[in-house]
Amino acid sequence: MAEDATRCLDALYEDARGHVRGLKTDRNFPAVLSNHDYDQIQSPDLPTVVEQLLETGRGDSNREHEAIVVGEAYLRNNQVDLMVAENHAAATRLLEWTIEKILPTEAFAVEPPFATVSPEEAVWIVSMEEAGLHLLSHLQRLQLSVSEDQAAALIACLASFTNPQDPWTSQGSHLVSKSMLASFRTNLDEKIPKQFDTLIRNLLLNHVKPLFQKSKNPNLTPQARKAISPLPPGPADFESPANKPWKFSSPHILTVFEWILSQLTPSLVETHWPLLIPPLLTLIDDISTPTKIKGCTLLLALLQTCPSLLLQRSGLGEIFHNTLLPYLLYLPSLTPEEESLPLLNATYTALIALTQARFPDATPTTTTTSKIKALDAIFRYGILKGYAHAGENVRVASLLMRKSRDLVDVMGTYCVKHLKDLLPMISGILTAPFATAYPPLVETAVETLRAVVVNGWPRVGYHRGEILEGLVVCWCRIDEEEEERRGELTGVKSGIEEVVRAVVQILRDDEVARAEIQMLRRFDPRFEALLDV
Repeated sequence: MAEDATRCLDALYEDARGHVRGLKTDRNFPAVLSNHDYDQIQSPDLPTVVEQLLETGRGDSNREHEAIVVGEAYLRNNQVDLMVAENHAAATRLLEWTIEKILPTEAFAVEPPFATVSPEEAVWIVSMEEAGLHLLSHLQRLQLSVSEDQAAALIACLASFTNPQDPWTSQGSHLVSKSMLASFRTNLDEKIPKQFDTLIRNLLLNHVKPLFQKSKNPNLTPQARKAISPLPPGPADFESPANKPWKFSSPHILTVFEWILSQLTPSLVETHWPLLIPPLLTLIDDISTPTKIKGCTLLLALLQTCPSLLLQRSGLGEIFHNTLLPYLLYLPSLTPEEESLPLLNATYTALIALTQARFPDATPTTTTTSKIKALDAIFRYGILKGYAHAGENVRVASLLMRKSRDLVDVMGTYCVKHLKDLLPMISGILTAPFATAYPPLVETAVETLRAVVVNGWPRVGYHRGEILEGLVVCWCRIDEEEEERRGELTGVKSGIEEVVRAVVQILRDDEVARAEIQMLRRFDPRFEALLDV
């Protein structure tokens, strides 16, 4: 029997060795071994297997990978009784060892020179991580009971693979981790209600907070409230693993934090507020553009469940607003375009969502005034200054037009105060001699003008000349384009016609405006259909 057991384990190791070698030449290799008839051979007991796995996989990455593949195949093909004390102890050791080995390391850091993994190495590491997750799923299937700290470590490991955009996450590992987390929470809620909330606190306190310990924000009190007398800012943190372990040595913690935010309820947000805000502000305030973008994304996730009264009571709404506002001027050419565009997009989205969260619609007039004041600041500081500095960049101009539309929709009729500045921008884009050379810009300008007409209709009559000038000139330019180009601009032309119809409808009771439109129709026969009063 012992000889059969040894032969079974040797066969597994031989297959695992060939499997790991094959990964270096074939990226399409599955992460785990295919099914074998190992169950037809007398398998060794779990304590023996775990002892050999941990001994074999010590100190060598290739052998660690082989050990994980062997452990996964063994657990898949054997039904282990974890009620036996020796088996339970061995399974617990295997759980802790696997978690340690598959957590993403500094090789996947956000930025060089700390990001050291090559594409070939990444394939190998990702495959080992996926095999490790399959191993953990077998332990979950066997209903391994663990302590609270072990459960938190397991959840942190699984949550590390919940973002498919991360370089260490494959499609397989993403699916396995999501499935395991869902199953884990379902089982926990059925057996021990509210225990999941305790694990969330454990994650924040013991996994997230220690990695952000050295990053202090002088505007915050220890309770994550706005400091009445902010401390003077300390020296800037150097970009090093010692100062920013969350960025370099433990990059997976950002994905863990993102997953935690997705699990929160309003009551949990309030309970864990002092543990949530410092890491979030650290990310938003970081020197790195990708990290700022990540911070904006995580702020959006928090705002989904954050009570508006908590933002107002703590003063954090104002701090977030003031921290994000300067990023609206990270414009080309001082900021590279490939960094500027995603940062601008993330910042505008976060600022608008933050303003809506701070000042919900069903609030007193004083709160509405504060909301409009915050939106005015975004428009004046971001849109107007941004267009003045980088409006010649068509991609930046297109983004600013799109965000102008979003702001107008949120402001509603309060947008009329900005029409004197916004309409010349839109009209300038639509009447530019080569406007049709970049259709996305013209399209966003038309969409923004539609939002202006819908929301600021009381002042459309006053601004009708500028509005119709931009629409009619652009419509004529499209009509004069070659047939092939006209096909590309069909959507823009249809949008212009829709906005013109809306303008004409608004002006139907204005005799002076109707006379002006009739004059335009007589001026050019092409306007007969466009300006149908």
